[in-house]
Amino acid sequence: MAFKPNEYQQITMEDRFLNLDERTKKFVLNSWAKGFAEIIFPAINEKRFSVLYSDNPASRPNSPVNAIIGALILKEMFNLTDDELLASILCDVRFQYALHTTSFKSQPFSDRTFSRFRERLYLYNLETGRDLLHEEMEAMANVFVKYFDINPSVKIWTALWYHPVAKKCPD
Repeated sequence: MAFKPNEYQQITMEDRFLNLDERTKKFVLNSWAKGFAEIIFPAINEKRFSVLYSDNPASRPNSPVNAIIGALILKEMFNLTDDELLASILCDVRFQYALHTTSFKSQPFSDRTFSRFRERLYLYNLETGRDLLHEEMEAMANVFVKYFDINPSVKIWTALWYHPVAKKCPD
């Protein structure tokens, strides 16, 4: 499978989001999906993951890596199983909007997309000792702070306050 970046997505006249009624569009744009689509999704560095794929251009192209990484982030945000994540992507326009896949005729995910991607990550980690997903999440830390509107000092204080060891410490 050859790596093909998914940096630019052109909206077509058949885009699912454009063809929604105004009420539904309003709900999507007032939901978590808009911020995810505008803040988190564009910050995903899919080129970091190109090493997981063949450099033979004659190979079948990969599923959009930024959409896979975005979907895995959503999986953690909503505490979903792989099957629940896939169902949400296939049936919920908010997930498609967040992942910039509303223009796709069919969603670029299957029941094996996430497990195959995790397998590639695992084998690469065994071979090189590099955890690409962990590197990406660390690189995106400031993006998450912006999206979740987190005050980093409050988060650290809260984590310490609720940590079992911290509770044992004297004031």
